[in-house]
Amino acid sequence: RYRRLHGHSFRVEASVRGPRPEGEAWVADLASLDAKLSAAAAELDHGLLNEKPGLERPTLEQLCLHFAERLRPDFPHLSRIVVSRPTIGETCS
Repeated sequence: RYRRLHGHSFRVEASVRGPRPEGEAWVADLASLDAKLSAAAAELDHGLLNEKPGLERPTLEQLCLHFAERLRPDFPHLSRIVVSRPTIGETCS
């Protein structure tokens, strides 16, 4: 049943929470967060998720971990990742 290739669209949201670094007006630069999140999404776009390391079973939970692993080095105050498939109402955070 699942052998035929097909695609899905996902929505990914990232949140940060924490103290503002001294001398800064924000916890994290959201433009930088958006750029990193877009780059992480581009790694997966139009590819076979099952062939990506760590995504051999590409569940929403695994996708959350995938994005968290890519963002956390640059955003230590990363507090939440939400991955959803709006077309069918599935969400994981």
